[in-house]
Amino acid sequence: MRLRSIIFLLSLSQLFGLQAQFQGDSLKGSLGEIISFGWDISHSEDAQLTFSEIDLDGTGIEVLQRELTNIEGGSSLRFNTAIYDSVGLYTFPSSIVFVKDGYGLDSLYLHGPDLEITSVLSPSDTTFRDIKGIHNIRTPINLYYVLIFVVVLILAYLIYYLIKRTKKSHTNTPPQKIIVPPEEAHIIALRAFESLRKSKYVRFEQFKEFYSELTRILKQYYENRYLVDALEQTTSEFIVTINSMSEFDADMIRDTHDILEKADFIKFAKARSDELESGEALNRAIEIVKRTKIESNRGEDT
Repeated sequence: MRLRSIIFLLSLSQLFGLQAQFQGDSLKGSLGEIISFGWDISHSEDAQLTFSEIDLDGTGIEVLQRELTNIEGGSSLRFNTAIYDSVGLYTFPSSIVFVKDGYGLDSLYLHGPDLEITSVLSPSDTTFRDIKGIHNIRTPINLYYVLIFVVVLILAYLIYYLIKRTKKSHTNTPPQKIIVPPEEAHIIALRAFESLRKSKYVRFEQFKEFYSELTRILKQYYENRYLVDALEQTTSEFIVTINSMSEFDADMIRDTHDILEKADFIKFAKARSDELESGEALNRAIEIVKRTKIESNRGEDT
């Protein structure tokens, strides 16, 4: 029997306490069946909503329709989804909603629900049946000639292999390859930061592109330095990850959170920035790398 349920999840923003109420009739269905769910978001009448992009690549989930409507006291965001791959449990990606009104800019984290897909087969379809006996089919091909053909192919391959091996034994030994060790994480990051400083993003007020590249370099450094999956995580998920690691102290977590959060506001909520603020963010990221780099014996000037 199909279970009808209404799940209420409360998401609180990090700044001002916006609320979102999850709405879903049922999060269980079969392959190809439409599953509907969404959030009722409370905000003032003059508020403007902006949503971060939802990356569905590799999830197996298809969004058939996304609809945003006005309701009393806020807005209603609804999704119609379907899954065609296979049965199992699928997690809908989380996202961030940015709300801008007369009081300023606020953000709200929408936690993606788990969708359960069951088989469309009935019990009668899974009943085992007796195996039928082997039915002999006469073919016009003479198996004797087929066997001769296969033997000829095998002999031809053996002759080719022996000739190739004989020629290879008479050639000179190829020179050994020189293996260059990979560069250290802080060298890669500092070189990329220097290229970003010389770029034209800030000069032409392309702050969204500037902060996108800044956060990519910083997260790539964390991946190379601490072996964490930083690039695939949202800001909220990554802050939770580094909070659980003993390698990150309070100052480093605070500086990282400030840089990534400011970048999210500029990339997704179209917040304003300037040359001074962008330069300070870049210098702050460089200081993180210099403070956490592994000292080597190579003697590089970093």
